[in-house]
Amino acid sequence: MIDMSLLKQLGDLKKMQKEMARQVITVDEQGVVVTVTGEQKIRELAFENNANPKTVAKVINKAFDQLKKRLAKNLMMNR
Repeated sequence: MIDMSLLKQLGDLKKMQKEMARQVITVDEQGVVVTVTGEQKIRELAFENNANPKTVAKVINKAFDQLKKRLAKNLMMNR
């Protein structure tokens, strides 16, 4: 027999996963703009021709760090 509460939990998880995937973070610093999604993908990356590669990496990492914090906060709020 199928446990209906388990099916509800699975449905809730799917809904939460879709909601998290819609999250978008943009960081614009030192001539570098990066936008990342809740699916942990880079949607946009733009930088000046003379941008330092270390700066580009730093801004990308900052965007992903902000995304992780937002996703964790949303997860805690939905418990």
